[in-house]
Amino acid sequence: MRKISIKENIISLKPVVWIKSIFMVIIGLETTRIGIGVGRFTKNIYYGSLIFVLISVAGMIVVYYLSERQKGIEKHKFGYFKFVGGISAAFYGIGFGLAIYYTLIYNIASLNLFLLAFVGIFGFLSIYYGRDSKYKGILKNIVIGVSFSFGLIYGAALNITFIPITIYLFFGAVFLLQISNDLINDCKHIDRDSRENIKSFPIFIGEEKAQKLSMVLDLLIILFLVIPMFPDFPNILAQMLYFLVAIIAIAFVGVAAILSFRMNKDRTYYRIVKIFLRCGMFLAFTAFILANF
Repeated sequence: MRKISIKENIISLKPVVWIKSIFMVIIGLETTRIGIGVGRFTKNIYYGSLIFVLISVAGMIVVYYLSERQKGIEKHKFGYFKFVGGISAAFYGIGFGLAIYYTLIYNIASLNLFLLAFVGIFGFLSIYYGRDSKYKGILKNIVIGVSFSFGLIYGAALNITFIPITIYLFFGAVFLLQISNDLINDCKHIDRDSRENIKSFPIFIGEEKAQKLSMVLDLLIILFLVIPMFPDFPNILAQMLYFLVAIIAIAFVGVAAILSFRMNKDRTYYRIVKIFLRCGMFLAFTAFILANF
């Protein structure tokens, strides 16, 4: 059996997701910063980013756990999965403990703790019920999406107790973008997964249905990006900047949706669909940042 290096283990935990989680927290804070003092806002950035990146790492360890269960438990020593689950719990515990400290010391509303508790419960249930579930593939995709996009809602909760609809729309857009991208990626590698007996979601529902599901998600993403374009939409200060960038993001996602609908059995468009969805993700991030620039 080939020995797995520390570098490979770190890469399997997708550090890019940790980085995206920090951006999500900052966007959530920026979108709700009106009426928040500079000192409080700055502390929320420092503490909020650190706390949620720990939560994100815990989530990606859950994804790694589910991935290894997909490959088969016989390839690991006894107790390996308990060890991995314990490491995830440790990262989450440190993050949640720091969140409690920050909430108490700086008199932050407790909503942020309830939100982190929800993420923790979701992670626990994902391991407990997902370890033997045939739907590990889609569950992994959902955990990845939550592990960074939920930072938007968490960041907003550090500033205010009433989360505006804008935050939920931004969250829905980036979360579904991640799910759609992962679905296309799983479809692209469906033959490899079948050979390795990895039960990805497209294997269960069929490749064609997975493609159509990705298309439906893309249409929802477009809707979530369009709604904040309405004049005087709450928590959108730079309406024109948001509009200009979001319309380009919509164009990329729209083309991805069309190509997903027209996908043939030769999978001609998988690569370009992934590129367009990733461009859409980047542009959506940019639009969210510029919305309150």
